[in-house]
Amino acid sequence: MTYLQLDKYARDFRLWRDWAAIDYQAASILFGTHDPFLLFPAATLGHHALEMYLKSALVVNGLTIFDPKKVKLLDPQVNLVAADCAWGHDLVELAKRLAQRSGTFDPSRQMGIVGYLAMKEPMTIEEGLSIFDPFFRELRYPQEINKVDGIGEEHKRLLDSLVSELRHARLKWNQLP
Repeated sequence: MTYLQLDKYARDFRLWRDWAAIDYQAASILFGTHDPFLLFPAATLGHHALEMYLKSALVVNGLTIFDPKKVKLLDPQVNLVAADCAWGHDLVELAKRLAQRSGTFDPSRQMGIVGYLAMKEPMTIEEGLSIFDPFFRELRYPQEINKVDGIGEEHKRLLDSLVSELRHARLKWNQLP
């Protein structure tokens, strides 16, 4: 029988964090063009950056980036159980999982940055993440859009706020080299 192996980066929080920073920078550049056709990929990259920041923090808090449904297919020498896997693209679910694991991250905390224009203020981290969640499902491929209600400059400011919250949260990664 051929067993699955863990990807060598499944437990490398630094690489997940660094790739998140790259996608965040790319999203920021695209948002900054103010080109309506580039706002869709900007929003999608923004979602991806947030997902990777969350997964990086989950790795720091003891999780492995691996599909829990495939744990039984892993090489028996790999010490991993489904409960210790982080998987999926749902930002709100990843944030809730991080809150459970870290004991310090609180997705219900209100963000301190204002100026979202058409968005609800004040806004919690979870509410902000829930705005970015449909971008992954609805903007990556041509399809009917049901949950995205426009994209604009306020989404760039919201992305900046969320990234700041994730970068500066009292997470264990702030104490690591």
